[in-house]
Amino acid sequence: MSQRRTTWQKQAVQAALEAQDGFISAQELHLAILGTGKKLGLTTVYRALTDMVEQGQADSLAITDGEMRFRICTPEHHHHLICRSCSKTVEFDLPGFEALASSVAKENGFSELSHEIELFGICSDCR
Repeated sequence: MSQRRTTWQKQAVQAALEAQDGFISAQELHLAILGTGKKLGLTTVYRALTDMVEQGQADSLAITDGEMRFRICTPEHHHHLICRSCSKTVEFDLPGFEALASSVAKENGFSELSHEIELFGICSDCR
C-alpha cells in the first residue's frame, strides 16, 4: 500500500470527519465541508476517505441502505456499538473474544482469521 501525500483537501476531509460523532456518508461529509466555505469536489472526498480507510485512519461500514459510511477510528482492534437513529458510535472491546475466535477457527481448520463486529441499537439520546 503506497502512502499518498497529505494535501489540504485530505486534511479538510480528515478534520470534518473528526468533528463527527458517528458514521457519516461521503455525501453528508461533502456538504459539511462545503458549509465551511471550502470548495471541494465529492470525488475528492471519496478519494480521501478511501485513502484514510486503506491507511487505517478511518473505518468504513455499509449500513442497511447500502451506502458506505465513514468515521475516524483508533488504530487498535475494536468493535462498534452504533445507534440506528443518529449513527452515534461507541468503540468497545470484548475481552476473551479473540482467544475464543482463534480456538474455534483452529478446531475447524481455519487460519488467517479476521472479523468485524458491529452491534446496532438506539442510544440514550434517541430513546
